[in-house]
Amino acid sequence: MDRMALSIKPGETMMTITSGGCNTLSFLLQDPSVIYTVDINPCQSHVIQLKIAAMKNLGYQEFIKFIGLSPSDNRLDKYRLMREEMSQSAIDFWDNNSSIIEKGFLINGRYEKFVKLVGRFIRLIEGKRRINDLFIDRSLEEQKIFCLKEWDTRRTRSIFNLFFNKHILASRGLKADYFTFDDGSNSFAESFFRRYRKVLLDVPVYGNYFLHLYLKGYYRSFDEVPDYLREKNFETIKSRLDRLRIITMDAKKWLADMPSDSLNCFCLSNICELMNLDDTLKLFKEVIRTALPEARICFRNLVIPREVPEQLNDSIIKDIELSNKIFNIDRSFVYSKVAAYKVKK
Repeated sequence: MDRMALSIKPGETMMTITSGGCNTLSFLLQDPSVIYTVDINPCQSHVIQLKIAAMKNLGYQEFIKFIGLSPSDNRLDKYRLMREEMSQSAIDFWDNNSSIIEKGFLINGRYEKFVKLVGRFIRLIEGKRRINDLFIDRSLEEQKIFCLKEWDTRRTRSIFNLFFNKHILASRGLKADYFTFDDGSNSFAESFFRRYRKVLLDVPVYGNYFLHLYLKGYYRSFDEVPDYLREKNFETIKSRLDRLRIITMDAKKWLADMPSDSLNCFCLSNICELMNLDDTLKLFKEVIRTALPEARICFRNLVIPREVPEQLNDSIIKDIELSNKIFNIDRSFVYSKVAAYKVKK
């Protein structure tokens, strides 16, 4: 989704929010000269360092086994051979969390465990046959008719009410007062169900690897995975890993240290939800200062409504047509907004 919003020319320089590293690694396919991958959470830096070390040291099939998408009985042996390529803080982290590596770290983080728990409950309640029926290849109109009949039900809504309420999510690390909404919803469960309903009715289910992973607990095939996990892309990404610069730091503070007119693209994920309005303004002022003319921005929201501050609208111009397009075809369906912008200088 972010790669659709950001068209990168070969040799350009960009900033991403690291998160799990999926978008950052996939952006290497567009041939940037440098990607500064920034995250305030050191755990995210540790994750991408382990992915990089694994890609450098393993072939595709062994990489897939090591990260946890195929069975393996020697992940820790492989980790010991590659650990010295990471920073000392990453080594310390993974040495102390070797059980995660042993299980396959890609889908065993805190968020992934929660998603797997929800998925197991949905499979228990809905049944294997109903879930398999959902993923049959249909036309969009046939899919809409099927989902309105079979999946737009009180039973499905009750699952969202059970798992996606502020108390459950607060126990997973989010503050109970975190949630406000700009889609007319009164709760996260209602808001999230609306997004889920939209993806069932408006976006093809067949081939949606996000939905398949959420509901069935695994990817349907290695052709239906994020771009950086596809075999055809592996060697290209592997050859460009030295273009990544991993920074563990608050994004707006890191930008404040960067030279003016130095970045072509910004992938800002949903970090502004963790900032107040003043800090959001500071962030985007730094984006303008460090942006080269016609720099592109992808900006997402998960829950809390955030927008580019109004006083900066003359400098950061929203591409309404592209923003609507990428939001309407968003297969992950968890974001309340996915938008694209250009910087005018």
